[in-house]
Amino acid sequence: MAARLAATAAAALFPGAISGVISDKIGPRMVCIFYWVLQLAVGTLKSFSALRCAWINNFILALASLAFSFCFETWLVVEHEKQDQKQDLLFDTFWLMTFFESVSLIGSQEITNVMVSNDDSGFLLPYAFAATLSVVGILYNRNASSITQHASAIGSYQKSFFAHVLRDKRVLILVLAQASIHFAVSAFWFLWAPTIVADGRYAQLSVIYPCFLASRMLGSAGFPWFYGATAPFQNEDSLTIAYIGAGLALSIEAYDYQEIGTLVILFCIFHACVGFILPSLARLRTM
Repeated sequence: MAARLAATAAAALFPGAISGVISDKIGPRMVCIFYWVLQLAVGTLKSFSALRCAWINNFILALASLAFSFCFETWLVVEHEKQDQKQDLLFDTFWLMTFFESVSLIGSQEITNVMVSNDDSGFLLPYAFAATLSVVGILYNRNASSITQHASAIGSYQKSFFAHVLRDKRVLILVLAQASIHFAVSAFWFLWAPTIVADGRYAQLSVIYPCFLASRMLGSAGFPWFYGATAPFQNEDSLTIAYIGAGLALSIEAYDYQEIGTLVILFCIFHACVGFILPSLARLRTM
């Protein structure tokens, strides 16, 4: 299963990356609508057991996630600039997005537990509910304001890429930092359940999972306290400490056998650091 998910994510990497260029051509609103269309397709396919195909569904979800991750953020930043809002308000928006993302994940888990039905019936209600939400998202984004960037030639994109990415070490460091945290989070979701139930140990995973999301909420809520004139550390120092904390938490689990309680605490520390890191990196991307 892990190999299948990795293969589909790799297959969607190139078309997902060029969606940024497409977003500049047609506007981020249309790309976000395209994201909802992909989610609608997956929800419809998974609602009926006869139409489910793991490869196709995973590929569509990976493509949608890649397009949404930066197109929506671009739209958000452009709207802030268009309304001449303060930079601090944009930073607050980033940590609130991370906070409410965890809230929505916890809520979706509860809704799924309530709506789950027998797979033998051939119709899965949770996926139908997700498809319905996708329709709501499409209708909402259609009524939103449209911002289309000025079209640019491919050559200008290449010049901008070489000038602002490959020749700027700060941007390269930011790219590596962003990639490392995404890699760590992806590896965590593959390994956390097998690690906890190793050697036949029993654990209520459905109870442990919300604890991780609550820890991420706590980390994102602490973001405003570590940025600004009254912060106890420099802005970049706080981010470095969060990376060190996340790395140490995973290292202890990787190289030493731990009891379930210790593993849960370390995983919660990791997610608290991730909740702080994500809005911090978003802040650096917009500076």
